[in-house]
Amino acid sequence: MISFSALYTLLLTVAYPDSKVMSFSDAWTLHPRQDSGHGQSNGQSNTTTSTSQNSTTTTNTQNGHGRTVGPTNEDIAAYMNYAIFGVIGILCLLTLPRAWARYRHPTARRATLRFKPSYKKTTESTVRTVPQRQATESSGASSSGDDGPSTEKAGELNCDITPTTPIEGHSVPSLSSPTSTLFVPSRVASLTAKFHRINRYLHLPLLSTGYNYGQAIVFTVYAFFICFGCFYKNFPTFNPRRPGWIATGQYPLVFALGAKNNVVGFMLGVGYEKLNAWHRWVGKMMFVSSMAHVVGYLVRFTIAGRLVLGSQRQPHGWAAFVGLCLLAVISLPPIRRYSYGMFWHAHWMGYIMMIVGMVWHAEEGWKWSVAASVIVIFDQICRVFKTSFAYATITAVPELGCTRVEVPHLTRGWRAGQHVRLRTVSTAMSIFDSLEAHPMTIATVSESAGREGLVLYVKKAGDWSTRLYDTAKGPEKPLEGQASEKGIEFTAEKSTKMRMVIEGPYGGPGHDVLSSFSSAFIVTGGSGITFGLSSVDEIIREAEKGLAKTRLVEFIWVIQDPSSLLHMMLVLQTFLDRVARLSTLEIKIDVFYTRAIPDNIAQTLTSGMTLPENVTLTPGRPKFDAILDHFVDRTRQLPEGPQGLNGTVVGCCGPVSLCESVKHAELSIKGRKRDAVGGIEMVEELFNW
Repeated sequence: MISFSALYTLLLTVAYPDSKVMSFSDAWTLHPRQDSGHGQSNGQSNTTTSTSQNSTTTTNTQNGHGRTVGPTNEDIAAYMNYAIFGVIGILCLLTLPRAWARYRHPTARRATLRFKPSYKKTTESTVRTVPQRQATESSGASSSGDDGPSTEKAGELNCDITPTTPIEGHSVPSLSSPTSTLFVPSRVASLTAKFHRINRYLHLPLLSTGYNYGQAIVFTVYAFFICFGCFYKNFPTFNPRRPGWIATGQYPLVFALGAKNNVVGFMLGVGYEKLNAWHRWVGKMMFVSSMAHVVGYLVRFTIAGRLVLGSQRQPHGWAAFVGLCLLAVISLPPIRRYSYGMFWHAHWMGYIMMIVGMVWHAEEGWKWSVAASVIVIFDQICRVFKTSFAYATITAVPELGCTRVEVPHLTRGWRAGQHVRLRTVSTAMSIFDSLEAHPMTIATVSESAGREGLVLYVKKAGDWSTRLYDTAKGPEKPLEGQASEKGIEFTAEKSTKMRMVIEGPYGGPGHDVLSSFSSAFIVTGGSGITFGLSSVDEIIREAEKGLAKTRLVEFIWVIQDPSSLLHMMLVLQTFLDRVARLSTLEIKIDVFYTRAIPDNIAQTLTSGMTLPENVTLTPGRPKFDAILDHFVDRTRQLPEGPQGLNGTVVGCCGPVSLCESVKHAELSIKGRKRDAVGGIEMVEELFNW
């Protein structure tokens, strides 16, 4: 039988045929300068190798005076980090023009939720002059002033719908208003829009992996880069400390990509939820390099007969490795989706074990632990400043199958399409619910003219959201109100006060400013309408101020039950009334329902109410390829400015399948049409990690 040491020698001979192969006893006594740090515990240090044992399997060589020259294992890890952050820095420089264009616009500078503003200051602010439509009967404009939506439009809904809070229309500036010092937002195309011919192939889905070809290519390059650093002219059992340092060198990157507030996302204009895939992949590469480090030492300990003794002398190293293994196992998609709470608690425990263990495991490991700790502390400080404690009014909305959460005192500090992380602090909920933060997209705009506060719609989809819905609904009672003879029943809404912790805002359109595009194509599904409501509302508000380039908006809402439209009809009607008073903006609202309905309800929908002129209700799933292609053709017919059209933004929020369909439709638009409208950008608000 071939002995373990003979097999070890054979593997080294195959790996390095041109080099002198060390025996295991020689490999055990590597030069301490070459391998400073890992493996030196309890005052024990390695002995010095002889000059004849210098091999190409290490990165260091010795000069005539016996000194070690060349990079150490820690230096290699540092150089690899320099290369990685250098690439990120180049990407940040390429996005600087987009960041400059964004932050010059006032609506893109909001980063922290704030309480009630001074409405006197808001009222006295000047706005640009906006052309108005004449208040004619055909246009549907209100003849009673600007106090609210029109009540005289012939096509209004013939159902008794009572909103939870009053919705006020925005006032249109008069022609005599002084011109504002503010300016219309400018648009700088992203790299994906400039190279759309390549981008359309890179964004194709890669089988059923959840990644596209572009991500797969970058992930593969990064994996090759890490493996090259670990194994180039180095066999793991010959010099296992180098993979250990490669894993340690990725500490700052993996913590930065996982933080809710990080410089990388800020510079690139990308939310933490979109960096999450990169965070997971870097973590996987850390696990691979750490495994090579641990297995290499276990093999060496076993051959030398020191497995138990060698393992006992590395308690801190085992602590860091166990923390990393805990993160790797609990982060697997099936486990993460089954119990997000277990995943969350395992994360912070694993982080602490990794950071603390590395401080004492390696001689210079404390530097990397300090760097990771600084990133975590910075993130936590930002989260403290972004956190608000407030009482919210929660109302069950059976038509939508969700809970409406309104915080009237939080009125500003966010952008359209952004989300907050919501926690409940109430005895009506579970005691552990205060520890769980749930991302919810904001449905209203900051500093709304109707003085609405922050509004969220929480879909009843899990244990926490179901408990919130049941708390808002209260105990079962007989239905109040009268059942219509058409088959639809209306119940009186019941509201409940609840103390909540609201953290944010996060995410959003990044460096894209929605009102800087010539047209906007917004698609939402189910409770994802919150993204559409805030996006459309912001575009209309900027158009009312004369600060929007947008001339055409199409809003699509895909729902299961058409009765969901009844709850949102008043809000959509408000949008139509506001646009009717503007000559610079046109809007169309399409609602699709996918569930078969009884005949009595179908009769109600067709005869019991009359939809406004620009609102359609259609059964079946929308064919986004044809709809978006027709929308781009309509955009091409818009009047061009001095520099042509300013592009089309496609926004989407909803189930993964819906967003994939919209993305496929966006990628299918040919290059000539894209160029004719000034390019197409895609904005997604999707939580699928």
